[in-house]
Amino acid sequence: MRHVAKTNYKPVQTLIAQQAAKFGDKPYMVSIDQSEKQLSFLNLFKLGNRMAHFFLERGLKANDRILLLAENSIEFIATFLGVQRCGGTIATANIEMNRIHISEILRAVNPVLVLVQEGLDLEKIQDKNMPVEWMSLGEWNPEGNSSGFFKLLEDYSDEGDIKEVCEPDDIAVIFYTSGTEAKPKGVLQAHSAVWPNYDATADCVDLQETDRLVDCRSYSWLSSQNMSLGGPLARGATVYMAKKFSHSRYFDWIKKYQANIAVAVPTILNMFLNEPVKVHGSEIPNLRFIMTSSAPMLTENWVRFENHYGILICQSAGCSEGGLMCSHSGTQRKIGTIGQPLKYQNVRLLDENDKEVSDGEPGQIVVSGQQKSWGYLHADGRVEKLPDEHRTGDLGMIDEDGHISVVGRLKDLIIRGGVNISPVEIDNILSRHPDIIDAAACGVPDKVYGEEVICFVVSRKGSGLTSEKVLDHCGEFLSPFKTPKKVIFTENLPKNERGKLDRKALSLAWKKKF
Repeated sequence: MRHVAKTNYKPVQTLIAQQAAKFGDKPYMVSIDQSEKQLSFLNLFKLGNRMAHFFLERGLKANDRILLLAENSIEFIATFLGVQRCGGTIATANIEMNRIHISEILRAVNPVLVLVQEGLDLEKIQDKNMPVEWMSLGEWNPEGNSSGFFKLLEDYSDEGDIKEVCEPDDIAVIFYTSGTEAKPKGVLQAHSAVWPNYDATADCVDLQETDRLVDCRSYSWLSSQNMSLGGPLARGATVYMAKKFSHSRYFDWIKKYQANIAVAVPTILNMFLNEPVKVHGSEIPNLRFIMTSSAPMLTENWVRFENHYGILICQSAGCSEGGLMCSHSGTQRKIGTIGQPLKYQNVRLLDENDKEVSDGEPGQIVVSGQQKSWGYLHADGRVEKLPDEHRTGDLGMIDEDGHISVVGRLKDLIIRGGVNISPVEIDNILSRHPDIIDAAACGVPDKVYGEEVICFVVSRKGSGLTSEKVLDHCGEFLSPFKTPKKVIFTENLPKNERGKLDRKALSLAWKKKF
């Protein structure tokens, strides 16, 4: 059995103070879209002290919640870490994706203060029946003359060793994520889980204090908070943060800032395959690899990308409840897998009888350890503690080297005549065809077999691809009972903002059409 490491509790206050003492004015975070505004390790420490004085005066207690409604910015980063440094609870939500759910999130979180970025048109959701103060987040200016919340902070000292008000098991972060469900779910992370996530993430990508990272994902997601906020803070690295992805500027950022690691999601990498740009790894020698997460990268697209661009791709994977579970260790990647479990994670693969499966056999991925989240925040405000082991709902297989592959979702399994079929296996075969840009299989009701296999295909324009050619291709690599019985051509597949495939929407689309 693999050894699972353990670490001692380290408060965010201690981490920020240590890194400020060690790295001083070195840039920690650089906001590309704010004219390259910088937040140094020392200024992060000073802003955290100002927030501690501010919140102490307001009587902040452990588990008091601050709701932060903002896009990626220096102010977002400083507030996200600053509230944790004080020992309070910071709650975030992706504005673009969760806009229609913000009112529901507001009621569930029931914050003592809402910090909102101006210009997002969120004032109309303010509930006059909720006795909570709304405050403009504003802009921070290190020379003074800041605005909003940061203007108020200027009246407080940036010195003083004010102790955090929390205990390790109090809640540090509430984040909302779409996961694979239609409605966002609130997940609670304890202060005790923050350092294990940050440290293990930095460790798994072999992050060094001299490294530079580029990321354009929303920092309201746990994945970004670990990979491109916590990991760099834990090692003293520098992050170049963009507000959003840009197809035309992504590689320009990597070149300009001499990034060693870039972060993306499979959808971004697939865009560069479907709409290639003129760049090659030989032109950006500082870049060790692009780390992708949020959804598995199809093996065929992975190989095509590396062959075309000469840039290594590494994969990591996790979930809101379990934290970052598995990753390739730096450039030591194995195509088609999500890598090995992180050092503080206990990852097991279980069959339907809760017995651990043998190598090469599929089983549900179950995770426990110090990185796991505390529980859920329900829409009615109730909190629910997670069990010691979290069942992810993902099906995985482990190979002889200890690398795990995600082979599907438990609820996405196609059960044809009593035989379990993983749709991801079929997806991978479909993606091998040179005229298929994107594809996904799913199960639909069948009178004889219970469920039958069909597939949706996005074909390359002008390819003349037909259903017969797709089925012939599948027949070369799949046994007859796994081969799709119908091919439906479509312009795109339903995915959420993070690039996760919505297989349920495919089944519903089939039912509406047929």
